[in-house]
Amino acid sequence: MTAPSPSTSASPSPTASPSPKSQSLQNEKAQGQLIGALTASEAHALMLEKSLNQSELSLIGLGQQILDSEKQVSGLDNRIAAVSALHLQVSGQLQQDRTQLATVVRRLYKHRDNFFVSLVRAGGFGGLLETIGYSDVVVDRERTLIRSVQADDVALAHAQTTLQRSRSQKKEVLDRLILSRTTLAAEIATEQSLQTQLQAAIDEALTALDATQMDTPEMADTRAKLVQMKTDSVLSQIEQAVFALQTITITAQTVVQDPVLTATGKLLWPIPHASISQGFGPTAYVFEAAYAGFPHFHTGVDLAVPLGTPVFAAADGVVALARPMTDTAGDLVGYGNYVVIQHDAGLKTLYGHLLAIGVKEGDVVKRGQLIGLVGSTGNSTGPHTHFEVRIDNSPVDPLQMLPTVTPPPAAPIPGTTN
Repeated sequence: MTAPSPSTSASPSPTASPSPKSQSLQNEKAQGQLIGALTASEAHALMLEKSLNQSELSLIGLGQQILDSEKQVSGLDNRIAAVSALHLQVSGQLQQDRTQLATVVRRLYKHRDNFFVSLVRAGGFGGLLETIGYSDVVVDRERTLIRSVQADDVALAHAQTTLQRSRSQKKEVLDRLILSRTTLAAEIATEQSLQTQLQAAIDEALTALDATQMDTPEMADTRAKLVQMKTDSVLSQIEQAVFALQTITITAQTVVQDPVLTATGKLLWPIPHASISQGFGPTAYVFEAAYAGFPHFHTGVDLAVPLGTPVFAAADGVVALARPMTDTAGDLVGYGNYVVIQHDAGLKTLYGHLLAIGVKEGDVVKRGQLIGLVGSTGNSTGPHTHFEVRIDNSPVDPLQMLPTVTPPPAAPIPGTTN
């Protein structure tokens, strides 16, 4: 009997380790996540670089605006000092003139035995002056002088107030500009720091992407999630920083609006529904003076309406000039009868060729107040009003300061210019 051969026991075959290729396929999800983070990072890097370039340009612009604003405030300080000194001088002169009037009146009464009795008998102060015969020649002269000086005193007081207000406004603009520059510089530093953090995040994502070639799926997934979390945090901060810089830049741009325009707003049309017979700018009319490098330049707009039409103040202010412009023979020339109103520091309006002037120098006027009637005086052959706007004594186009709904333009009327 043949003995059975011993049976061989089956031993388990060893487990084959996955190849690098199969490992890479298993980590495809983690790799995709990392590639997505890199793509978003590159897009944010471009956004950040563009924002930094624009912000640095804005910072340079703010620096120039601050220099200009500082010059304006310094110039206003000089003007305020000059006007204050002149106001003090005129106020002193006004006090002297009033004292002189009192002295004249006392001399008039010196020869009277009893001033109070005479005053009562004459029916009061005015009656006494008429009784003693000096009212028309002496006292009226002194009163006229006082009225003239008093008009200057009122005008200077108004100028001083408006200068102070304008200085306060410009100083506020300067302070806001400086604050904008400080804030902008801080935000730029933040963006530069984020730029460094973003590059570190990109480098880490690239390292993690290489590591997934050999990582286990669990390790690759953990690594990708960690990189994604860090990257998302940096990207979120970048978006917030870019938005903040855009807001600061827009705010800084609105700050530098001309304070005169901001304070005054749109001017009132001095003559509603008038036709513009000639606009602002270079002209072919040879009788217009040279200005801004042009041989002939019209420094305002001509508002053509019938003779005697009311003319209104374009804004609140004080009457700086209200008089005829005459030559040596006394004939009306140039603007003819004209009015100049000081509205705010540096802002004036002029109304020329008036038939009649309804205000006097030193008068405080309100927006829309009647100041005269349309005429054709001076260098004009047709009824119209020459309306002029000046900022720091330089003519500017009135249309930029008037409401956007403008009167309909009309064909030029010969002679209705200047």
